[in-house]
Amino acid sequence: MNQTLGRIAYVGTLVVVTACGSGSQERAAESDQAVPAPADTAGMGGMPGMGMESGKMMASMMSHMNMMQGVSADSMKAMMPMHRQMAANMLPEMNREMRTMNMTADAAWSATVDSVRTDLTRMPEMSAAELQALMPGHHRRMQRLMEAHQAMMKNMRM
Repeated sequence: MNQTLGRIAYVGTLVVVTACGSGSQERAAESDQAVPAPADTAGMGGMPGMGMESGKMMASMMSHMNMMQGVSADSMKAMMPMHRQMAANMLPEMNREMRTMNMTADAAWSATVDSVRTDLTRMPEMSAAELQALMPGHHRRMQRLMEAHQAMMKNMRM
């Protein structure tokens, strides 16, 4: 139990640091349009004119999701509000970066974003056991989305 509480406290700290440092809530509010990787986000910071806030968010999200893999269903349920907020901040930031780079989303990107948003919408109504069953697929979708965003950003640098 103490280990679970420690994990939740650690994730909470990551969220606070990410939210306070990125200004993502303002960008999330301004970007509610329909288009929104793994841990290697360090190479993305060198793009001119880009704050690459999504890189920081993705690193925090990967840590958060890795921690969620080892918790009980009840602990996962308790972590869902934080997870949903992190994802809700990350998606519009990815969209903003893509718009800034004049990038357009392909069908696979749009479908993955829609699936992630559907997951996030369904989560509050789910039981702890249902959430635990959903998370492996949700984790794969989130990872696929972050990897695609990272690849697009790297391609734009060339």
